[in-house]
Order: sequence, then structure tokens, then C-alpha cells
Amino acid sequence: MPGTKRPKSTDSTTSTGSARSTRSGVTVVHQITVGQTLVERVEGHAARTESTEFKHARAALQKIMRTIDANEFGPGPFEAHHGGSIWVKADDGWHLVLNWAGIEWSAQFCCDPARVERLRQNAAAITRGFPQTLPALEALDYQDIDILSTPVTGTDEIERYVDSIWNACVPIPQPRHTGSLKPADPLAAGVHTYPEPMCGIPRVMRSDFVPFVVDPDTHTAVVVAPVAPRFSGDGRVRVMYAERGNPLHELKARAHTEGGALVLEPDHPVARAAFADQQDE
Repeated sequence: MPGTKRPKSTDSTTSTGSARSTRSGVTVVHQITVGQTLVERVEGHAARTESTEFKHARAALQKIMRTIDANEFGPGPFEAHHGGSIWVKADDGWHLVLNWAGIEWSAQFCCDPARVERLRQNAAAITRGFPQTLPALEALDYQDIDILSTPVTGTDEIERYVDSIWNACVPIPQPRHTGSLKPADPLAAGVHTYPEPMCGIPRVMRSDFVPFVVDPDTHTAVVVAPVAPRFSGDGRVRVMYAERGNPLHELKARAHTEGGALVLEPDHPVARAAFADQQDE
């Protein structure tokens, strides 16, 4: 009940509440076929308009990677993963440190600013230990240096931090980013395979949002995230993952086929459970 101003549902596709697939408003980002048994949909990259901050961060990452002989995540070409990247410059070149949590673009709307602020403080402390870093980033024409020194107090700062070089620039080749194991490529084990971004949500989420909802009849789980900022009045949630056997699994699969995102209306039991602990602002 973000702000308790939940819109009334007019589109019901299940007997227990409303859910719908949509091709607008909430966009699909990377859609990930995971192993042989499940599909994970992570909203955020190519299907949405990329932020200026992400474009700047990715451009800087490409320049950094040209100076590195070997990418420990595997040979290129690489994709920029929102995995908590902290790049530092030492006498012998660039090094990557990972923060204690990365924030996927699609998880930002349930993030607690205080927790994201602690991520920023950690990144700033690590960077201070490598005084060559900020001048080197400026030399690469990275234009968002101020993000590292700007306290995270609300939605705007979270959005900028999430798409900055201090979160969004883990350089992972596609097979190890979104791939699944197969006989022809036994090393294509993507970091999204069993879904690390979802496992990372509790490290940055607000304590009154419940992303993991277990169906009482099938004992299977669904993972959801808000579609809009806190207290926006929008009580819908985006289904990020639904286990086989879950009542939403087939709807999720249908949305996958249609190229849309599965969004649950505010009156759906899963949406209500996700926001059950949220109080008025």
C-alpha cells in the first residue's frame, strides 16, 4: 500500500486477484532463460531508455577494459552488470572491487536510502585508499564523479548511484552474465542463473517490503519488486521470478512469450503480501 493510494483494479485475469502482461509502462530489460527449469526476467537495460549516468559509466568501463590484459569474468565482448562495481587505480593499473551488494536497476524502487548510503560510503572509503582513482576517471572523461560524494537521501540519488560506475560496471561476458549451461558451452553459467540479483535484494531493501512471497497451497515462491517509487500511490508489483508450480508461473511464461512484463495489480494477493507491512508516510 505505497502511500495507501492504491488504484482500483479493472483488469482481472485470475480468480484470486488481478495480473496482467504489459508492453508499456513497465518494460522488459534482460530476459534470462535459466538452466532447464525457470525463466528470470530482470527489468532495466536495453528495452528502457538508458540513463545518462549509465551511458557515462559504460563508456568509462570500456576505456578501462582496454587497459586490462585479461578479464577475470571471461573473454569479451562484455556487458556492464549492475553488480556493485568499485573500480580503483593503483600504480600497476585498474582493479575491480565488489561492494557488499550490487543493485539491479529493477530493484531500485524498494531500496532503503540509508542502506544505499552505506554502500556509497563503503565505495568512497575504498576509493580514498587509492588516490589515483578519481583523477584517472576524470582523465577518462567520466562525468559523474560527484555521485561518489553525494549522500543518498532519496529516490533521485538512488537512481544515479544505481547506474554509476560504483554499481553498474562489473564487466561480464554475455554467457556468464545471462547464459545457462549447455553441452556446447559448459562454462556459460550466468550470474543470473540462480538469481543472485534477487538474493541481493534483502541487503538493500526497506524492511517493510516483502519481495519473496510463498503461495500457501503449492509452497512455491514468487519474487516481486515495486514498479514505482515508495509512496507513489502505485501498488502494483512486477513479477521477477515464479517457480514452476506457482499459480503465476504460466502467466509469467505467457508474458515471456509476448515480450511483456507480468505486472500484478494492487488487489492481487501477492501484491498485498509484498506491501503488507508498509505504513503511511
